[in-house]
Amino acid sequence: MMKNLLFSIILIATLNSMAGDTTNIRVHDKTDMTWYGNYDEWGVFPDGSDTYRKIYLHYTMGCASSGCSDWDYTTKIEVLHRTGDVDSNFQQSPMFYVNGSIVDSVMFSDSVYVYFWDTSSSSVDSVLSQTLEIIRFNDVNNPTIPTDTLIVFQSGFYNMLFDSVGLVFDSIYVYPDTMIIQSYYNWYSYFDVIEKYEIARVITPYGGGLNNNWEFTHTFDITDFASILQDSVQIRAHYSGWSSGFSATLDFEFIKGIPPRNVTSLQNIYSGGCSYTTSSAFEQSCLPPKMFWIDANSTQAIVKMTTTGHGFDNNQSAAEFKPIDYSLYIDGTLTHTQFNWDENCGINPIYPQGGTWIYDRANWCPGTRAQTFDHEISDYISNSDSVELNINFQSYNWSGSQTPSYIIDCQLLLYEDPNFINDVEIIDIIKPSLKDEYSRFNPICGKPLIKIRNYGENLLTSVVIEYGVLGGIVHTYTWNGSLSFLEEEEVELPLLQNWVGTEDVFQVSLADPSGQIDEYLDNNIMRTQFEHVPQYQEKFAVWTQTNGGVVNTWTNESETSWKFLKDDGTLHEISQTMYANNQYRDTVEFEAGCYTFIVEDTDEDGLDFWANSDGIGYVKLRNVPGTWISNFNADFGTNIIHNFRVGSILSSENLFDKLEVFPNPATNHITLESPLLINSEIKIFNLLGEEIYCKSANSISESISISNLASGIYTLKVQAYNILMTQKFVKQ
Repeated sequence: MMKNLLFSIILIATLNSMAGDTTNIRVHDKTDMTWYGNYDEWGVFPDGSDTYRKIYLHYTMGCASSGCSDWDYTTKIEVLHRTGDVDSNFQQSPMFYVNGSIVDSVMFSDSVYVYFWDTSSSSVDSVLSQTLEIIRFNDVNNPTIPTDTLIVFQSGFYNMLFDSVGLVFDSIYVYPDTMIIQSYYNWYSYFDVIEKYEIARVITPYGGGLNNNWEFTHTFDITDFASILQDSVQIRAHYSGWSSGFSATLDFEFIKGIPPRNVTSLQNIYSGGCSYTTSSAFEQSCLPPKMFWIDANSTQAIVKMTTTGHGFDNNQSAAEFKPIDYSLYIDGTLTHTQFNWDENCGINPIYPQGGTWIYDRANWCPGTRAQTFDHEISDYISNSDSVELNINFQSYNWSGSQTPSYIIDCQLLLYEDPNFINDVEIIDIIKPSLKDEYSRFNPICGKPLIKIRNYGENLLTSVVIEYGVLGGIVHTYTWNGSLSFLEEEEVELPLLQNWVGTEDVFQVSLADPSGQIDEYLDNNIMRTQFEHVPQYQEKFAVWTQTNGGVVNTWTNESETSWKFLKDDGTLHEISQTMYANNQYRDTVEFEAGCYTFIVEDTDEDGLDFWANSDGIGYVKLRNVPGTWISNFNADFGTNIIHNFRVGSILSSENLFDKLEVFPNPATNHITLESPLLINSEIKIFNLLGEEIYCKSANSISESISISNLASGIYTLKVQAYNILMTQKFVKQ
């Protein structure tokens, strides 16, 4: 049953007060990354005196000022954390250089001549010997700072003696005035220990076809890194590209509150790139077992793993196109196995692109983030004890010209016990949403999709969910399931029947986790702005030109098909069996409501992809008769998802005219319904304009007795906030 969104006004105050508890910090501001290397900036973050229930990194990638690169390159966002430790390197410095070089010894004098026979004059002549620049370092406390420079002449050689006709008949040794034998100073160079922690990895898209003003934002939850995001922090944007480039804008959002559990330790397990020559060499040099100490305050732990595969010019298409598992071993026991693969490149939200953008890859797609996998290992550790961690990759042999490689960042995080027993969190609104990451299937007019997480230690078995458009009618739904601590789930909510409100803002509120009192309310509410779907007429045509892609060469059946779904998910219309390289014109009729148009390609390469020989097709929508409605890009990969509405669409502007009065005409009672009746004032006026009735409303539906009124026409006026709604009714 629907009820009014009672918390709509309360939310305004609540979220405004929460806004004061949010700190936003921008570190990189459209930093051009145009050549391979590191782009470092300093940010001033909170001082660590407060705790945060959520820290987000909003990484907006755009084209560089010179335009986007054509290629898919790796970008990494890292925190260069000053650990406070000091280390040193053993150094040796020579006591002198001769003409810029280190030599074992040198002999020299102030003035030295070299004899030679001058054939033009048939006599002995001489020239000064080789000039030597000797730079000396004689300060033991500053062994790298020069103390003296000498310009002298080389000695310690033999001068030849010539007879009258220029023949050498003897030699004479030229003794030096000075001889220096090389020795070295031993000293140590001291430096701050800096530990790099990766907090985000995004692969650039094939950007040749993107507009120069293109931008795309990925959001990362980096709450667990709070301990290294304090005071002055150096943030590195690493770019692995060699041509043109992209830009990086990094916005950090700190939301005060209590995290699900307190981090006690953050340590790197593995970090960096590594070539896969052989399996044994890879495991030995890149992924050796490592020991870690679990302190007395730590009772829980996770291993956070991000790895992407690169290179493919070999017989295995490894590592970029090689689907493999990696395995986590704790104290020699296999505890977790993870398929390190992204199978959703065909529904990449950045499309179309050049290159092989639709091909699935080793945990990445062009333009999207690398997935980070959190492996809970709390059951395998004991505090005040050590633990051995080891990760192994599925082995394979390869041959070819290009060595496979992997970029690996793996971290160990230790925690105290959970901060709450019974609590549920709303962590995202997927539909409706304006987020770039969810653009493939938005806007919508049907079933919302959200993501919830168990924020408490006890098993989460049910949640009461209220949802609706701000200022409009709310729906209530009870989710039932089973989520352990920090497990999350996407929840499709029942159909939202009214997308009208005071603002185009969708909101969700969670309550009653597992039928218990929610211990922490700050994470129960979320809002997101949204756009309305387009409105179409009751009849239009689908124009389809199939390409040469077929499901079966014997039947010539096309890879492409389409269907229309009603707002409840049931089928409204489906395409006929279509055959390759044919044109189809199908007229479809609709009743008022919300619909989803889905075009699917079984080979996940759309109707136009440069790397196959299928040719070019298209899908278009056209009024009957009339103009074109939509012309979808044929290079769509896996599918097209397009939501629309047939019939009138109420916007936030005409919501205020929707005061329902029934029955009309009426005899004894009338009922008023409107989303804005709460806290409004209802008045009735007769034909003379005299006020004959007044009351305050407290719900979206109000019943009024009119049995004592004379027959005639009356005017209702409802003052709701700054909106005046009027409606006439007839008393019989």
